[in-house]
Amino acid sequence: MAGAPPPIDRARALAVLRRLGISGPDVYLIDLIPLLEIVWADGKAQESELAIFEEFLHEHVDALNRSVGHRMLTLERARAFVCRFLRERPSPDLLRELRSLVTSVRMSSSDDVRNAALRSSLLAACVDIAASAVADYPYAHGERFDAEEKRSFFEILESLGGERPKP
Repeated sequence: MAGAPPPIDRARALAVLRRLGISGPDVYLIDLIPLLEIVWADGKAQESELAIFEEFLHEHVDALNRSVGHRMLTLERARAFVCRFLRERPSPDLLRELRSLVTSVRMSSSDDVRNAALRSSLLAACVDIAASAVADYPYAHGERFDAEEKRSFFEILESLGGERPKP
């Protein structure tokens, strides 16, 4: 993995999140950041992208609550968390900074199977979101994903521990 810096330790990542106003159960929602990046990659949050995001959000909150064995998060709280990133396009630098913390906070478990499953579900959701809407119909071969969506996807892939395909 050439381009992504190594993840910082979990304690430092949590301190950065606190500095950014994210604490308590909300730290378990930062793995939604890559999906938000894809939503905004082409400059607009489109209805079909938001519908897929909302479906993922429901599943994500349910999975988190099942994993801890009680209701740690409500869907309303999760929506409030993401609302600040959906009202208007957030700074790409802020989204990149938050994304850089995802592996330290959400994929630092010794359970490699769980970490891989989370990574796969995030990447699959990113692809689903990017593929759900195109700027113009008809689109040319290779233009289903806009260039910014492709760039964002490959950055997300790298930061979550994958390798960018060789040109």
